[in-house]
Amino acid sequence: MVFSLSYYKRSLMVYRATLTVERSDIMPGAIVGIYGVQRSGKTLIAYKLVKGLQQACKQQGIYLPVYTNLYSPRDSEFRFVNSMDELPLDLSPKVVLIDEIYNGCDAQDYRKLKDISIFINTLGKQNCLFVFTSIDAQMVYNRIRNQMNVVILVKSSSTHIHYRFLYLNTGKYTDFVVEKNAALFEGVFYDTNFIPLDFDWEMKSWREKLEKFYRDNYDMQIKL
Repeated sequence: MVFSLSYYKRSLMVYRATLTVERSDIMPGAIVGIYGVQRSGKTLIAYKLVKGLQQACKQQGIYLPVYTNLYSPRDSEFRFVNSMDELPLDLSPKVVLIDEIYNGCDAQDYRKLKDISIFINTLGKQNCLFVFTSIDAQMVYNRIRNQMNVVILVKSSSTHIHYRFLYLNTGKYTDFVVEKNAALFEGVFYDTNFIPLDFDWEMKSWREKLEKFYRDNYDMQIKL
């Protein structure tokens, strides 16, 4: 079953605010970039956004797997991965969430750019929503930045977290503020002290996966 665009249009409960995400902003092939300084709350909003989407899909009877380098041993619905080879190549709906993307995808590391480009440029065909966090936009490969649909800017004070959602397709934005309290972290199961490893973007098994993709979906026997 291909995940149609309508399943991505949901009202997501993010903390105490309801954020309506338009179909054109969050859909297969969309990229959501989240930026903020260390310990500002960018990973928190990434987790809650993706978790909210996953739960909304579950209510519709749709299973939405999440592949992520967030270490969440208490959340069985988040699959820990640390390389491209661990991601499936198929038509099923999925989310890829990469925390601290510059660990393995630094804008200055030109050796990995070809494999990263292949992945980014086929997100829509793979029925995949891509979400990442970074301290600064300039630390991220420009072919990822140039295709972003939503940017979330995060800053934090001692008592509150401030978020601005920028919808790049329309030029609109939404601001909201949440209070730091115990309720904010209810239902949050990732390890906040885990240091992300360098994500391996090298597509070692891409040819084999692509051959299988053609066989499974098009009954084509192609040798690459």
